[in-house]
Amino acid sequence: MTEPEEPASSPERLVLFTDAVAAIAITLLVLPLLETLADIDEGVTLPELLRENLPGLAAFLLGFAVIFRFWWGHHRVFGHVSRLRPTVVYLSGLWTLAIVMLPIQTALITHFEASSGTVALYCGNLVLASGSLAVLSIYVYRHPELSAGRTPLPREEVISTLAVVVALLLALVIGSLFPRVNFWALFLMFLTGPAHRLFRTRWRGKQPVAAPTRPAA
Repeated sequence: MTEPEEPASSPERLVLFTDAVAAIAITLLVLPLLETLADIDEGVTLPELLRENLPGLAAFLLGFAVIFRFWWGHHRVFGHVSRLRPTVVYLSGLWTLAIVMLPIQTALITHFEASSGTVALYCGNLVLASGSLAVLSIYVYRHPELSAGRTPLPREEVISTLAVVVALLLALVIGSLFPRVNFWALFLMFLTGPAHRLFRTRWRGKQPVAAPTRPAA
């Protein structure tokens, strides 16, 4: 028994909603920095201000990069979706929940020193975001009827989302077990794109080239 489909206009409305959530989440990231600027003591120089608030600035840049990366992945998947089913909506809602939690967790890692607990909390939420997006991409890939009128989701896109999940799971384990590494392990997530492109290029290069056929005499 197939799941009921939503009206054809629903994908666009859902994408607008998730786009707005991602934009608001990024905006919330910068609010603590604005509060810091509003409470500057007289006589504080710019180098001193940057040095004192370096953790907050680093957390903002990390949060911005993470949310933008996840938003782009979500956007790419929904570029192939023309119809909705409840499973698609629920998985997208789970992804949205993880995005909404990121500004809160960014504030936590700003006020507390990096530890196994803070790394596990932050990376665990990223695994939730990437995992829900990966399951969503697999579902859309296995149900090409959801892409009616559009290009079906390619397998390479599914592999790319799965690679991010694996990278974040590794970052969760490495960052939690090795305190000195902590959040630096998240750079694994940003290496999945170049690594996937390199693998795809080499894989295509190793494919046998078909010999030209001779015209019949």
